[in-house]
Amino acid sequence: MSVSMIRTGLQSCINDLDTARARAVALLEDLDGSDAVEVPRQGRWTKAPLSQLWAKVCHLPGIVALFAETAAHPGEAVTFSAVTAHSGLSSMQQRNEHARMSRVAAEIFGKKRWPIENWQGPAGSTGHSEMLYRMDPAIAEWWKDLTH
Repeated sequence: MSVSMIRTGLQSCINDLDTARARAVALLEDLDGSDAVEVPRQGRWTKAPLSQLWAKVCHLPGIVALFAETAAHPGEAVTFSAVTAHSGLSSMQQRNEHARMSRVAAEIFGKKRWPIENWQGPAGSTGHSEMLYRMDPAIAEWWKDLTH
């Protein structure tokens, strides 16, 4: 067996353990009655899974901007263009970072889920629509606790 194959196998085991840990923590929180927030189309969130996701994506400037903008306006819709203006990234790079967060979440939780509600907005006067994002006020507080 080659070193490369062994390394790949070990990395797969580590990823499986991370996923199992995330699921076990979420179940314990449910059993303990921890505060939880139901994010539309994204499932139930508590501070522990938010912390796990944040630890894996906090190095991405587009994701930092997404969290910062939505946390600055908890409960309100924030546009993709506002997030992109905050990050300074191109639209393509911003979308790439959102896709990266989806992949990371799927690795951790077994499916793509965000702690931020997201949906396609209506077409504006230009005929184009853009994504909209909203963070629950409780999640905004948890995120601020994690980053300060």
